[in-house]
Amino acid sequence: IFGLTALAQWLVPLAGIRQHEQTLANGTLFKIKCSASDPYDPLRGRYLAVRPEQREVKMPAGMKLQHGMRIYGTLTTGPDGLASVTDLSLDPPAGGDFIRLTSDYVNDGKAVIQWPFDRFYLNEKLAPEADTWLAENIRSTQGILAEVRVLNGRAVLADLTFDGKPFREILKKKKSD
Repeated sequence: IFGLTALAQWLVPLAGIRQHEQTLANGTLFKIKCSASDPYDPLRGRYLAVRPEQREVKMPAGMKLQHGMRIYGTLTTGPDGLASVTDLSLDPPAGGDFIRLTSDYVNDGKAVIQWPFDRFYLNEKLAPEADTWLAENIRSTQGILAEVRVLNGRAVLADLTFDGKPFREILKKKKSD
């Protein structure tokens, strides 16, 4: 029994890591417009709080939602290359790219959604540069894009980009200047 318990303690985290890495390697790439602030948490370290712009999705007729329910959203890429959630369902769609979401509340026939990602972690050395850079560029018309990989409803935040350039590269360049 002890051996099985010890084995399970290793297998559960390893299975989660494997699923995360498979999503990064094989998932479909979507770009989602968002904002990001740079909070500091003494327990979690430095990260960017990622907030996708889309917060509401029109609910299908007859759909009943409660706070905290798991729902599935179909992702559609628009002509501008940005993805958005276009349809909601209580069950995973049979085809297409979809993402697991959480319902927050319902407002005038629209579901307010919570995305499955909200943090982009940074190297501690780059964090002060990120704070300065964000303060200077947050109001830019370009906006920050979250690059999200999606596979079988699971979403992994792969990177943040600004003007087509990865965020970490921008910060490293700024730091070296």
